[in-house]
Amino acid sequence: MDAIAFKLIGSSVEDYLTTSILINQCDIRDILASYEIEQVSEYKDYDMVGAYEGVSAFIAFHMHKHFLKDTVSEYIQFENHITLLEYAHSGIPGEHTVACQINLYEDTVEWTNFINCSIFLKQCFQYPDLTFRFDRKQYEQAIHYITVNEVNKRYL
Repeated sequence: MDAIAFKLIGSSVEDYLTTSILINQCDIRDILASYEIEQVSEYKDYDMVGAYEGVSAFIAFHMHKHFLKDTVSEYIQFENHITLLEYAHSGIPGEHTVACQINLYEDTVEWTNFINCSIFLKQCFQYPDLTFRFDRKQYEQAIHYITVNEVNKRYL
């Protein structure tokens, strides 16, 4: 099983907090960049590799249970993919988005079918066979921890 954790970091666009996702103690942006770097050589668009920031902490944890699929419609992409990351230099939902299907099972949570929706690149990045499986209790504890210890203290 994979382990997940969340952190709050400042947006590079405006004055709000975003969600950093750590999987097995590695930033998900670095994991995605390892897939993307090989795909940009044809377009020489290296600035786009790993150029993401997380969903607003207010939306992800305070107002909704984003990572439990209870989120605002702007962060649900086609075929029920939930937005994980957005283009770091924009702040407009959907401009350069990484999303996945989040499957909630009794004992596990699975992130699968990662997609990259981009209006900037001729070809969207592909993440073949990228899947993460989390123990549901650990997953929900990670969400609870960031909500209680970080988000609620800032927004309440």
